[in-house]
Amino acid sequence: MANTSRHQRQRGFTLVEAMIALAVAAIILAWAVPSLQDFITRNRMSTEVNYFTASLYFARSEAVKRLQNTVICPTTNGSSCSGTSNWHAGWMVFSDTNGNNTVDTAAGETVLQQNPALPSRFQATGARNVIVFQPNGQSAGSNDTFIFCDSGSVAESRSIVLSNEGRVRSNKLGIFGC
Repeated sequence: MANTSRHQRQRGFTLVEAMIALAVAAIILAWAVPSLQDFITRNRMSTEVNYFTASLYFARSEAVKRLQNTVICPTTNGSSCSGTSNWHAGWMVFSDTNGNNTVDTAAGETVLQQNPALPSRFQATGARNVIVFQPNGQSAGSNDTFIFCDSGSVAESRSIVLSNEGRVRSNKLGIFGC
């Protein structure tokens, strides 16, 4: 006759094993979460630089397509230029038929694109507060360099250089912080 009082072995984790697994998971999360946040910040910086570059290309192409000046300028309200060279508050692109660098709806000028402010940790500055693209695609005035930086010193600062011919290039500066 078989012994029916034999104990069957329980399967599962002991309390000590569960605590060790939990401690290992906590250590991995403590290491991974800051890295993920830094990764997101760096990608967000790249995205914002790409948005600005795309706006420059858009303004240039609209000037050529419409055969009239097209302006890109910093704005805080989305309907008029702010008059500063702080691009992190947002920017807009508009057609400028009368050449006064302001949106005159009575003259048939329209805002073609509005871009919102950058996240609060990012700054963007340039030497000019208005960029005018002429019907031949050139940018009136001198070359300009726009600097995008992260006040949290996580993402590498970037520069966008606009030449008189309307060409745009961007560079990583190897600098962290503003």
